[in-house]
Amino acid sequence: MIVLALDPSTKNTGIAVFKDQELIYHNYINAGSANLFRRIDKMIEGIEAVIKEYKPTCVVIEDPIPEDVHHNQNVYKALMYLQAFIMYSLDKNKITNIKFFTSSEWRKKCGIHTGRGIHRDSLKPKDIAFVESQFGIKVNDDEADAIGIGFAAVGGVIKEPQVIIDDSGFEFA
Repeated sequence: MIVLALDPSTKNTGIAVFKDQELIYHNYINAGSANLFRRIDKMIEGIEAVIKEYKPTCVVIEDPIPEDVHHNQNVYKALMYLQAFIMYSLDKNKITNIKFFTSSEWRKKCGIHTGRGIHRDSLKPKDIAFVESQFGIKVNDDEADAIGIGFAAVGGVIKEPQVIIDDSGFEFA
């Protein structure tokens, strides 16, 4: 099964493609326009190019929740617009096997702890460290999130317990 994993954002959308449990492609789409709909159009073009090349049988998407964007309604609406365009594109490409994970759902499946008192900014380095330890590659946070989403969707098995050392030398699992 070919799984396309997306971490949608209107500025940088992370993309990962898995064949069964093997990561076969990862990248991100960057859109720098000030116009929201031009950025969304660029994201859709990039996603459709990946769909054309890899022909996924399943697409898994991070489903934003208001807490993820600090209850900023403008950002939340922009993400919902992007999600609607993605859904339209998937329908146009006859892809019906679509799954959604919230950030806490996919991170849990990757062994990355979230919850009260843990802020989004502190999770990004953990996401990157997870990808480096599991796949041996260095990526940015957008790619790391897409890879984590895909890993969770394909039922990836964590190779080793995650021990991450922050800049102050503090270790946490």
